[in-house]
Order: sequence, then C-alpha cells, then structure tokens
Amino acid sequence: MCHRCLYSTFASPWVDTPATKDPHFTLPSCYNMQPPALKTGHLQEFTLETLFYIFYTMPRDSLQAYAAQELYRREWRYHQELRLWFALLAPDKKQPGPQYAYFDIKTWEKRLFSGSIPGGLAAGFLPLADVQVKPA
Repeated sequence: MCHRCLYSTFASPWVDTPATKDPHFTLPSCYNMQPPALKTGHLQEFTLETLFYIFYTMPRDSLQAYAAQELYRREWRYHQELRLWFALLAPDKKQPGPQYAYFDIKTWEKRLFSGSIPGGLAAGFLPLADVQVKPA
C-alpha cells in the first residue's frame, strides 16, 4: 500500500478526514439472479428484426438455427448465394413475374428486390428440410 499516495486515503471531495478502510456495502440479491433461459417457443413472439438479429449475430449457435426455422415458418426464404432473406410479395398485375422483398442487413429494413439471378431467384433458396432443427 502506498502511504503517501492520494488515492489510498482519498474518500471524497466532500469529506475532510482521510479514508482508513473501504466502505462497507452489500450487493442486493437481485444482482445475483440469473435471467430466465430463452425458450425456442419465445421466438414466435419476436419481431422480424429480432429474428434477423439473432440469425446474423449468433453464427453456429442453436438459436441461429431456431431463428431460421421461425423465419421459414413466416414465409421468408434464405438465398444461399446472396446470403440474404427473401419473402414473396403478393402478385402485382403490373409486374409480369414474381416480386420479392429482401431484408437489407446494411439498412436493417425490408426492400424490394430488383436484381436478376441466372436460373431465377427461387432456385437459390435453401430447402426447408435443411432449415428444420433436428432433435438431438
């Protein structure tokens, strides 16, 4: 212990007497509680943005797989080559072919897909069987 250092005796700028020992305190018991575990059934209640957050920020985690499964349940499809999620939009009489929206991870919002992919966009979607979480 440094006897001549200010920090070893400095208690507060509002106290005239130097500190001689650490103040006594107890940690409230609520700080020692563990948060409840996230159950996969909770994913049904999450917003799309939350599911995308789980998918993109938890690689190789079981929650990533469950988030993908929930996104497929909500009619979103993952494109393997583009590494983006797509949803088929309702048919528009003005458009000759199917239109898709995708989730843009840079702006964190849904956008209309206007590109073209050789063989068609739907050909690159991950099959549902590959998304299903298999019981251990």
